[in-house]
Amino acid sequence: MSVLGRIVERLRPRPAARAGEFSSAAYWDGRYRSGGNSGSGSYGKFAEYKAAAINAHVAEHGLTRAIEFGCGDGNQAALLEIADYTGIDISPKAVALCREKLGHLPGRHFFETADRGAYSGTYDLALSLDVIYHLVEDEVFDRYMADLFDHAGGHVMIYASDHDEQTPDSHVRHRRHSAWVAANRPDWTCAARLENPHAGPWPEGSFAFFTLYRRG
Repeated sequence: MSVLGRIVERLRPRPAARAGEFSSAAYWDGRYRSGGNSGSGSYGKFAEYKAAAINAHVAEHGLTRAIEFGCGDGNQAALLEIADYTGIDISPKAVALCREKLGHLPGRHFFETADRGAYSGTYDLALSLDVIYHLVEDEVFDRYMADLFDHAGGHVMIYASDHDEQTPDSHVRHRRHSAWVAANRPDWTCAARLENPHAGPWPEGSFAFFTLYRRG
């Protein structure tokens, strides 16, 4: 997409959420603009565990380029050891925070989701960390999953739950992402599921775990 095309895309009016209808994009951008962060899952022991698992996978397979959909405030990204990392987020404020924290580092790039021409193509590894269960709208979930797999060259790592369940929290809806992959990207298979050493009730524990997908 040309520079002009990206500008037009960003200026195109977006459908407004109906009264009483939850918008995951509005929720997260508002959260960052009000001084909030990506949540405790991106800090402390949870962030350290996720980084260790990702860095080990990167080293084992000799991966050099990664893209993460839902990079948030960049605290998790700061722990990743890969030569070239591209972070994507629906929130303009989150992208601004990431650029401020990490944009000066070599091989670190951050873009809004709408800037599709800036991160086109495929990457060795596509990452989704603590995002899928926050995508409460069906169409948002479908588009997100398509973006995640369409930008992956051969490896996808998802850190999330993997079952269908509505919750009382307006911004949490568990999704069985494995069923979406089987139905929509049959050329991808589950290569492994990693047991989370911090599994257990929130906030001391987590319901999320890693699922590794490989093409073919």
